[in-house]
Amino acid sequence: MDDSLVVQGDEYSEMTPLKISTEQMIALHGFFAEAAAVGEASLAEISGAETEIDVLEIRCTTLGEFGEQGLRLSEDLVAGVIGRLEGALPGSLNLVLEPEDALAWSQIGNDGDPLEAFVSLGSVFLEGLAVAFSEVLEADSQFHGARLVEEPELAMFVATHAPSDTLVFSIRLQIDVRDEVFSAISHLLIEPKYLTQLLSALSAAVH
Repeated sequence: MDDSLVVQGDEYSEMTPLKISTEQMIALHGFFAEAAAVGEASLAEISGAETEIDVLEIRCTTLGEFGEQGLRLSEDLVAGVIGRLEGALPGSLNLVLEPEDALAWSQIGNDGDPLEAFVSLGSVFLEGLAVAFSEVLEADSQFHGARLVEEPELAMFVATHAPSDTLVFSIRLQIDVRDEVFSAISHLLIEPKYLTQLLSALSAAVH
């Protein structure tokens, strides 16, 4: 059985025993779209060019099923910025790009170390997500411990020692900056018990 739930474009399909309805997944899509935009201004300052980030697709699966059904950028090594999400919604959060895209993005408007620039860009984006979580949950949420990781996405998750029932929200992104378009994915790993809290907060925000 397919143990994932997908939201893509205007088409919503439920294929999961996870307790997330199609309506809730649509709300999550809207939330992540707004959250992705939180750090756009700061990203523009780093690159010296207007930056837009669009959410194209969302999938949720368990970590145990991610290898077969998870939304990933590549089967091979990717360049990622990963760190801890602490506070109201503890877990792990990352942003991954193909290595050549990560290098190209980090070099826009930057004459310094591209690796440091990439970590800075990734951190700003992920910190923006944390800000959005704080606002919707009405409780503090912070992103800490950003570091560069170059390995397959599943290997990044395994290194967190998260249990197999951990939920993995994967958000496919399009990053537009200075006539360049980059594909990326951000992964949020949280314990199942925090899902109800997040969905309740989103429901309250809508109503």
